[in-house]
Amino acid sequence: MEIEQIKLNPQQEIAAYDTEGAVLVIAGAGSGKTRVLTARIAYLISKGVAEGSILAITFTNKAAKEMSERLDSALGGYCRVWTSTFHSFCARVLRYDGDKIGYDKNFSIYTETESERVLKDFLKSKGLDVKGNTSNLLFHISKAKTANLKPLEYFDLIKNDVYESDLILEAYTYYEDTLKANNALDFDDLLIKTVELFETSKATLEKYSQRFQYINVDEFQDTNSIQLKIVLLLSSYHGNVFVVGDEDQSIYSWRGAEIRNILDFKKHFPEAKIYKLEQNYRSTTPILNCANNVIKHNYRRQEKVLWTEKTSGEDVFYYEAPTDRDEATFVARKIYQLFNNGVNYRDIAVLMRANSLSRVIEESFKLHSIPYKVYGGFKFYDRKEIKDFISYLRMAVNPFDNDAILRNLNNPARGIGDTTISKLKAFASSKSMNLYSALADIEKSGLPNAAITRLKQFRDIMMDLIEKSSQMIATAFSKYVLFKSGFLDAYSHGTDEEMNRLENMKELCSSIDEFAKTNQGASISDYLQSVSLLSDTDDMTDDNLVTVATIHAVKGLEFDNVFVIACEENIFPSAMSEDLEEERRLMYVAVTRAKERLFVSWSKTRFRFNEIVANRKSRFINEMADRDISFDGHHAPFAKFGGYSDSYRGSYRELDRKIESDIGYVGASAAQKKTVSSYSGEDYSKFKPNCIVNHTKFGRGYITAVDGEGENAILSIMFSGLGIKKFALAIAISSLTLVEE
Repeated sequence: MEIEQIKLNPQQEIAAYDTEGAVLVIAGAGSGKTRVLTARIAYLISKGVAEGSILAITFTNKAAKEMSERLDSALGGYCRVWTSTFHSFCARVLRYDGDKIGYDKNFSIYTETESERVLKDFLKSKGLDVKGNTSNLLFHISKAKTANLKPLEYFDLIKNDVYESDLILEAYTYYEDTLKANNALDFDDLLIKTVELFETSKATLEKYSQRFQYINVDEFQDTNSIQLKIVLLLSSYHGNVFVVGDEDQSIYSWRGAEIRNILDFKKHFPEAKIYKLEQNYRSTTPILNCANNVIKHNYRRQEKVLWTEKTSGEDVFYYEAPTDRDEATFVARKIYQLFNNGVNYRDIAVLMRANSLSRVIEESFKLHSIPYKVYGGFKFYDRKEIKDFISYLRMAVNPFDNDAILRNLNNPARGIGDTTISKLKAFASSKSMNLYSALADIEKSGLPNAAITRLKQFRDIMMDLIEKSSQMIATAFSKYVLFKSGFLDAYSHGTDEEMNRLENMKELCSSIDEFAKTNQGASISDYLQSVSLLSDTDDMTDDNLVTVATIHAVKGLEFDNVFVIACEENIFPSAMSEDLEEERRLMYVAVTRAKERLFVSWSKTRFRFNEIVANRKSRFINEMADRDISFDGHHAPFAKFGGYSDSYRGSYRELDRKIESDIGYVGASAAQKKTVSSYSGEDYSKFKPNCIVNHTKFGRGYITAVDGEGENAILSIMFSGLGIKKFALAIAISSLTLVEE
């Protein structure tokens, strides 16, 4: 077999071709770790090592597929190396040998849905609330299994700190007994039971540890204690372990990853050799300097400095905004300039610490017709919890909205099951009534008394919200709905996911408050009409979209242009995090996603969770700049140019000049330069107060105010039923036409 020689740099070559014993490769961001891993395996095969005796473990199916494809290409045909995730490998082992610990080879693998069903059955048998408890129990069971703790062991750990520890013990025991009786395993069990198999069956461990002469593990910084145990057991015979990772990119402690696995590698393999890959093939020197500067402040790490042969490159661009709205407009305006300079939207990413921060960015993008996608999640107004909240608002404004009532009846859980809902719908149909009228007459429905009692409780909530919707101002009413619906209570003490849902709901309250302040006298009905258009996304036929994402969601990806927003204390680093070093590693990951340009921004004030907060800029800003960037310098915040006020006053002219010089217009082609000024021939002065315009998305509107002059102007436009929306004229002009009256 002719094996393709994979080109490596000297550092990569030394690491890849050291095949015997334990080897740790500290691979900095963008340093080509997958290439090294592939080259090592190809090299082993070229030396006569049987493909079936090599194991390659990755963390995602996508990474495993990519590894297999690279190996097939290098070997010029199908490669028989075991390439899989930890979970896939363990499932395969248990299919062959799980009978030795009491599992039939045809065992089922329970997804989260099946696991939830088991716990729901348990809660129903106890007469307890299902929806309010299921996710909490799942969280604790998974946490226990990640730590490889049996029910009693976990109970002893939490009994003095967790209020419902007795219930968790009982549920965990029931869950384990049920899975065992059903010959089923969940994802955590695949790892746990493989360790149990290896530790209890010496013959089985010898079989696999002797078979796999060379064990290779990618993303080692993301391993948990059980995965480390599997590696130790598998390498117990030959001792040839090759792991690749970067402790500076360890950002998953919340799901069990142990950074000490990579930091303490020599404790487990005393004779291990350690190599560092520091040459970066992704980013420019200014971006790498920024990354090196911020991460050097961490103590729990291997010393390394990323460098690149791409010594040129634009400086990192820092921006301080007066408000979060200004920050969003700044991002939209920068992206508009990039696009007009020939940059594709798909090559741009806007990254943030928490997904609730995306709302203001998304609204700005929609206003200025910048196409985008939310990577690894839903757009703000498409998130389930936001739809749930809006459904209550719809019901309060329009009690004849059957769809809203059906969505709300048992959301959050209040013991109204599918059978009761079906009978309610049948009763309404038999009387030719809508659900609102059927609930008003529910005592005559003939439903069981218990069902009537629960439906009456919901009816009381609904009637109260209908009454309050006309009595309370929009902002106060939104807070009241959050409380009265039960969402506040249901999500306040739940899992991280539920707390995140509550955070998004509070952000929706902020959106309502902003709308009410901008549009005096606006009602909830006005807001709902505004949102219905704002969240109505046009069908798009290609993927040329700006990526909007949390940093966790894009680890492993890269973009030519990256915006890191909301870099403020209590947000980034997060006030909810207890590990400042992990927060700094998260910033390092964000910075190293950028290939050509990096924009870092923060806001003096931010309207968050229905209040204006004034956080200091993140400590990471001065760290990555390696200086206090508040003083006058080439990249001082734009406040020095006059910037924007909360009403968007001030000139954009200096900002535009700054953008043009920093984005790299000097090297742009003549065609690109012409595109930049594609609207320069427009008569901006014709857009004046009191003029009527037509917007391609929002329809007819009335210009109430113009701040600034010419292409730097900000228009305030009143749309019927939608309130006032503000546009940067230079971006929005292609969507606006004057209406002659």
